[in-house]
This record gives sequence, structure tokens and C-alpha cells, in this order.
Amino acid sequence: MSHIEYRLYFNNTPATREQLDRVEEIVVEQAVDMAWEARLKVPIGTDAQGEWTGEADSIFADFTPVRVELKVGDSGFVPLIDGPVVGRDDQTNTEPGQGMMTVVVQDDSVFLNREERLFRFDDQLDHEIAAALFEEIAQITETEIETTPAPTSQLTPAVAERGTAMTLLRSLARRQGLHAYVLPGTAPGESIGCFKAFTTEPSSLPPLRLTGPERNLAMFSPNEDAQRPASVTTYSLSLFSKNVTQRTSSFSDLNQQGPETSFTDEANTATQILSPRYGDSVDLDRLVAGEAERMSYDAQVRGSVLGSYYQGILRPYLVVSVQGVNARRSGNYLIASVTHTLSRFDYTQDFSLMRNARSSGASGGLTDLLGGIF
Repeated sequence: MSHIEYRLYFNNTPATREQLDRVEEIVVEQAVDMAWEARLKVPIGTDAQGEWTGEADSIFADFTPVRVELKVGDSGFVPLIDGPVVGRDDQTNTEPGQGMMTVVVQDDSVFLNREERLFRFDDQLDHEIAAALFEEIAQITETEIETTPAPTSQLTPAVAERGTAMTLLRSLARRQGLHAYVLPGTAPGESIGCFKAFTTEPSSLPPLRLTGPERNLAMFSPNEDAQRPASVTTYSLSLFSKNVTQRTSSFSDLNQQGPETSFTDEANTATQILSPRYGDSVDLDRLVAGEAERMSYDAQVRGSVLGSYYQGILRPYLVVSVQGVNARRSGNYLIASVTHTLSRFDYTQDFSLMRNARSSGASGGLTDLLGGIF
């Protein structure tokens, strides 16, 4: 079993022993394409004069920066969230010891989603717009941005949209087959703005194992949707030549998490025709490829690790290997969401994974695991 430690920061300063003792439980919910959120449960009660205590503590005030870090075994500390306090839910009770304050924290993407305005960008590619939007936020001190191609048409690129910066970032990311999100950085108060595609490269996370002497999974529940993979087509009308340009996605171009496609016959896959509204402002090959990849994740898994037997800390956007399930399902998966629950006595990880491929008969270590059992 692994030894588990955690650290808390308030106002980018390590929490004192007294502040740590006040927090009864921490739940951090992480998911792709969504703001990450933490809930800190803090007991509250009344003093001898009947006045409620702890409610006005400055470390839980609105927009106070909070950071949660976790360490499992001999690995280093991993940040689970870094962002401001955005709300509070108080539960008062006449029974002694039953009052609880839940402090809600979200990652620094909240600063990209507070102001709605009119955006206008002329002659800038989508990755340049993303860089400009991230640069506006002081808490985002680093970026990881993938370069995007010029539009298919001969028109000068122009983007005009009303909304928040986060809304615009996600709109631009989707048409490029990318994802816009904010991750906690290496130091408190320093986040990373990301505008990039899902990776297929395995991370350094230990494998998830369902069977055998090194089993570390409590539950592994897969679900497959045969209607999800789709061939995508779009059209664009040139304002100069009046010619119609057509682009159709190819499954051979997908970034897959395994050696084989998740469908048995390409002729049986669904078809989708996109709206032509992006035709003048995006590369059409990029558009259809991105939509086809988004639709290709037909394998979904819900699961949980077995107590502290798992030696790693799962996080969305990373790829983890699954072993000890059947030959077709063993292999690499993208982590879609994780719920970390940390109490005084226990640490649990509930997760969801997704995959757009199958393994070609390799058991991912199942043979060796069964040999260890029998």
C-alpha cells in the first residue's frame, strides 16, 4: 500500500498546521473540456456565546487562490487544482459537530469566463488568437499551443463573436480538432493555458490492472457505442470562383490509441455532414478530421482504483495503460475524468476513460497475470 501526503496553499502560501486541521475532506473533480472544481469541507459551529465561528475566515473569502497537491508513494507532489474560491455552501445544524461549510474552488479558467464581450480578430490564425486570449489572464503564466493551418479559402481570416474568452477558445479549438483548457502549473498561482489535441502517447502513470497479484482496480465497467464512429463531410463555396469544395474525413488519418480501429467494417459506420459556416475561416481537411476524431471515441469506461494499492495519480488528458481485461479491451486509454476524494483516513480515485481503437489480440500482460494466479 502507498503512503499518501497532501499539501494545501491559500493565497499561494503553504497552509499552516491549524489551517490543515480545519479541512475535513477534499473532493476534486476533473474532466476534459470542463473547468476543474474542488470542494473543501470545513466543520463549523457556535462558540459559548452562540456565535457561528469560522465563517468569516479570510482564507475562504471569495476569489482567494487555493491550490491542492497530492503525493502517492515515492513520486513527487502533483497539483490537482489551482484557482480561486468561487462559492460556498453552508449547512448549519443544531446537533453538535454536524455543521459543515463547503468551499468551492475552480481552476483559473474561471477568469476567462467572467466577462462577456464582442471579439474581433482580423488576419490572425486560431492559435494566435488563443495566445492573445491566454495572455490577458495574469494567473496563466505559461501556454501549450498547437499551431493551426491557414484557411482553405483565399479570404483573409476574420473572427467576430460575442461571448466570453473561454467560449471563443472552445469554439476555435473544436473547429481545429483541438481542446482549450487550463491546468495547474508547477508553482502556486501559475497556471498553464492549453490549446492542443488529445495525445496518444502513453504517460508515466502505472498501468491499471484488473486481475493478478498486482491488481489495483476495484471496478472496471466498459461500454461501447457501435453508432459513434462516423465519416464526416463538409462543403465550402468560394466567393471568387463560385466553385464548391468538398472534404471527407478518412479513418486512416485518426489518432488512435491502439493498432486496430474500433469498427469491423468502415461501410457500416455512420455519416455526418457538417454545416458550411466554417468554410471561409478554417482549413476544411482539419475541420473534418477533428470532427471525425471526436466521434471516434466509442469505448467508454467507468471505474475506480483499489484503495491505495494504485501507485499513481490519474489526471485527465493523460494516457494510461489498462491490463488484465480481455485481449480486445486491454491497451491504452485516454483519461476523460477523475474524482479524487481525500479524507483524514482514505484516498479514492473514481475515473472514466475513453478509447477509439482495439488491441490486436494482445492481452496487455494478461497471460503473465494469469500465470501468476494459477
